[in-house]
Amino acid sequence: MATVNKDFKIKQGLVVEGTTATVNNFDVLTKKQADQDYIVSLIGGTATSANEANKVVKRDANGNFAAGTITANITGQVSDISNHNTDDLTEGTSNKYFTTGRIDDHLSGGDGISYSSGTISADLGVGLEITSGQIAVDRAIVDAWYDANGAAGQALTAAQTYADELINDASNSSTEVWSAYKTNTEIGLAEDRAKQHADEEIAALVGSAPALLDTLQELAAAIDNDPETINNLQSLAAGKQDALTAGANIDITGATISVTGLDTDDVSEAGNLYFTNQRALDATSSAYDATGTAQGIVNALDTDDIEEGTAQYFTDVRAKTSAAQLLTGASKTNIQITGDENGLTITAENGVADSTTTDLAEGTNLYFTDARARTAVDGTDRSFTSVELNSVAKQVAATLEAATAGIQVAHAFAKADYRSAEYLVKVAYGTHTEISKVLLTLDSSDNIAITEYGIVGTNGSASSISAGISGANVQLQVTTTNNDSTVTVMGTLLV
Repeated sequence: MATVNKDFKIKQGLVVEGTTATVNNFDVLTKKQADQDYIVSLIGGTATSANEANKVVKRDANGNFAAGTITANITGQVSDISNHNTDDLTEGTSNKYFTTGRIDDHLSGGDGISYSSGTISADLGVGLEITSGQIAVDRAIVDAWYDANGAAGQALTAAQTYADELINDASNSSTEVWSAYKTNTEIGLAEDRAKQHADEEIAALVGSAPALLDTLQELAAAIDNDPETINNLQSLAAGKQDALTAGANIDITGATISVTGLDTDDVSEAGNLYFTNQRALDATSSAYDATGTAQGIVNALDTDDIEEGTAQYFTDVRAKTSAAQLLTGASKTNIQITGDENGLTITAENGVADSTTTDLAEGTNLYFTDARARTAVDGTDRSFTSVELNSVAKQVAATLEAATAGIQVAHAFAKADYRSAEYLVKVAYGTHTEISKVLLTLDSSDNIAITEYGIVGTNGSASSISAGISGANVQLQVTTTNNDSTVTVMGTLLV
């Protein structure tokens, strides 16, 4: 088993109100003058402007470096290079130094330009000439040349503009024209429309004629081969009714002719006679007379003489059965009704209408009791909707009186039950107190990692804190500095 003191981490910043601070027994340096002097002493002891080995170089009283020559690479912007010229600079690949030789190389051998011994000669064209560095201009020639070129250019531009303005592919006006592309396109479209129109007219003329008779030549040949065709057509035409005229009570709609507005009064009576009340009485006079003899015969009958139809005769059994159906089919609360033609049985549900579990015998559904609930839960895997605090953490507190300075076991817990802890530890002696926070945790090999932080005391250090394992327990150990110290601990244990 080993005890490991873990590093203490600060996320937002550390404020040390004392004059010193140490890390692993080494002082933490600050901005105070004594610390600055210490840093200077580490690299030579003092700073000087003289040229001395192992010394920090600084400026002298005039702001100059006197320690020999100091060189440095310059980066960024340099504000003053008045004591330097291009001789001090290395030539780069882009910006090269100016030399007359480089000028000669660039100017000699150009088209229409000659250079010799510092003199440039060139023939620039109409009215311009450079000789020995002088430009000679014949103004009249230049003006005439520009005027001629300008007029020709304007005329060409005007002609192009006029032609462009006449061409308008979107217009149908007689004063404007289409482009060659538009003209060819429209001619092609017109040809397509004409062909389509001719095809449609021919198709309408031919209709559904067979292929052998869908041209005038084929029709003429067919008629010529059958001389009787003309005679037959003439006979059909002569016998054709030109038009139909609707008469009284006649309607002609399309190819349908119908009779309208007639009833039996408009039709002569023949073998089928019209119905009249008198004819009905005459036809039945052999069995009944018109004065009610048939009614008298009916009155003399009873249900025994008439066959039963859908309207059934009344019987006591049928009446009881109907009544039972009405009652058993009615809406009920806590009531059960059964019955038939032999009678009714009315009972309350479960024996009494206002029953409670106290009044009811226990069946397969057992009554709830605390003991039954505990028994049902014991030995099962339980999943709760919330965490029961005691199953993951435990609050603890302890206090002790230490008569003599030394190691005190401020608190102990079973390592089998809990593996981590947080403590608030207070040590009091005389009129002074000290308080600190402690975190500890164990790995699977029972090695303990511990850190103490946030120590506040009224009179220096009153204790130091560690941890250890004794048997099956983890111990929080507080080493008191003074006799008659009171140690108080409050914490949280985690499984």
